Amino acid sequence: MKLSRRDFLKGAALTAVAAGAMGLTPAIAEQTQSAPAPTPTPAQKNPDTMNYTEPYMVTLHPATEMNIIWLTKELCNGYVEYGETPALGRRVEAVSYRFEGLRKSATPEGYDPIPENNPELKVGQLIATLTDLTPGSVVYYRVTTVGSKGEETGERYFFKTAPLAGESFEFVLLSDMQMKVRTKETIKILGQADKDFIIFAGDMGNTPWKAGEWFNVEGCYEVPGEEDRGFFECLHQNTENTHLLQYMPVFPCPGNHEFDDQRVCSDKTFALDDSKYTWRVYMQMFRPLYPQQDYTLSGTRWYSVDYGDLHICSLSISRWNAWDGFEYPGWITKDDISPDSPQVQWLVDDLRSSKARFKWVTQHWHMLNRGEDGYYPVSVAVEDPDNPGRAMYPDGDYCWDVLRPIYEAYGVNAVNFGHSHVYERYLINGVHYIEAASIGNNYRATGDPYHFSGNQPVIEENNFRSFMRVRVNAQGMVGEGIQASVEASDVNTEVGYCGRIFETFTIAE
Repeated sequence: MKLSRRDFLKGAALTAVAAGAMGLTPAIAEQTQSAPAPTPTPAQKNPDTMNYTEPYMVTLHPATEMNIIWLTKELCNGYVEYGETPALGRRVEAVSYRFEGLRKSATPEGYDPIPENNPELKVGQLIATLTDLTPGSVVYYRVTTVGSKGEETGERYFFKTAPLAGESFEFVLLSDMQMKVRTKETIKILGQADKDFIIFAGDMGNTPWKAGEWFNVEGCYEVPGEEDRGFFECLHQNTENTHLLQYMPVFPCPGNHEFDDQRVCSDKTFALDDSKYTWRVYMQMFRPLYPQQDYTLSGTRWYSVDYGDLHICSLSISRWNAWDGFEYPGWITKDDISPDSPQVQWLVDDLRSSKARFKWVTQHWHMLNRGEDGYYPVSVAVEDPDNPGRAMYPDGDYCWDVLRPIYEAYGVNAVNFGHSHVYERYLINGVHYIEAASIGNNYRATGDPYHFSGNQPVIEENNFRSFMRVRVNAQGMVGEGIQASVEASDVNTEVGYCGRIFETFTIAE
């Protein structure tokens, strides 16, 4: 999302990190001696490799199955060796796909604004599915690419399968990376925190078809100041005990920056043409989560998984337009969340049928927060007959009037979202609404209005970048806000240190 709001002060300096504090109680963390902030891992730029990325993982069955995915510079074959010891011992062949829609910049000096005027990049995708895994086990693996240069074997990594019900695990919330300032430093601190998986609430880059926003491409344009901040360049850091996508699955949902053609957000003609809304790049990137691979508005971009005691629902709710939300045609929401929409009907059936102890929903668009965009109802706008050019929303706000009652009725414990790049948390009728999205920058201004419902956040902390970790065990589910930068304040003072747990709260017991 692009908003004309306060960004973090440019001259603010990162100071100390207490990486050990991220595994301690808040009381101990406050007393821990701080150390130098971590240096982000430089992207590996090996022109001889056949791969664009290291492996990453997704799964719909995390206790017994894992999909190992990596992107290649040509259509290749490949395989994964794996086992419950570093000796590995088992092998599975990868399925090869042609990845469509990624483009290199028209010239080294920049991208042409019309996607088709930039050459399509040849990209292969390899996916190996590991099955019949043991719940709660550690699995070691390494990938091998087989192509025009022979065989290329990668490093040995490991991951944990989901435990059985009643056992402990941890996860972190992430969203809104978008090549923002110091995103890579924040991600590295997140990578050093204890965790078993990542929930990603959308907006991975700015423009999905730009290959250079995902991984390094030789000769491809990079915005000055954004070098080395691509999605995989950030999320494949692995030095100084940093464990990210090579070591754990990610459960994403799409945001408005996952629309293939971002002109649907800035051009009214495009925005009103349903055929312009596609999610080709996003859905291929996480292919096993979306097996139908229908990239159009008729496709399915929602799913659910069970991870131990936790049931996770991932929804597709995105909007942002460059005009005022009360200027016709208003702000346009995709995918549909009207009461009778396929997504909402699926959500009701899914939550009703789940027997999990805890329930969690991730979506990109915020349920509520401060800021003027919260006053633009999430429904279809019509033109005001008494005021031409003015948008009206006669059906109200579907997030507030449709989703919120569903979450309350079916025992959802928490809903996390992104979009506004802030840290805010609400508690309404037993449901926690969490935006822990201050990853690379912050869009909150001190005078932003509260949500039209009158609800105010339990906490808002926008003086520094941060992320949230959630711990699940026999006692319940607890959230922790973790500081990831130290910023100079308006009175030129510094607050806290990197790795500090600045809030702890009970989500469910």
